[in-house]
Amino acid sequence: MKRSITVLAVLLAVLLMFVGCGKTKILHCDHCNKEVTVEESSNMEEGWIIYCPECNEELFGDDPVVGDGTSP
Repeated sequence: MKRSITVLAVLLAVLLMFVGCGKTKILHCDHCNKEVTVEESSNMEEGWIIYCPECNEELFGDDPVVGDGTSP
């Protein structure tokens, strides 16, 4: 009996954790127009240049940093 109550308590805690997670908002990729989900708390807006993970990989490869200041 104690074990089932403990399991229920853990499941309830996990459920509450997921409910309390940050809310998200939908923006769109500037390359393919696919929906991109970002945290509601971020200040990102549609006016920002945003790429989905697939387009980011296609455009920038393994180095997503653009203009890191090392080139003249």
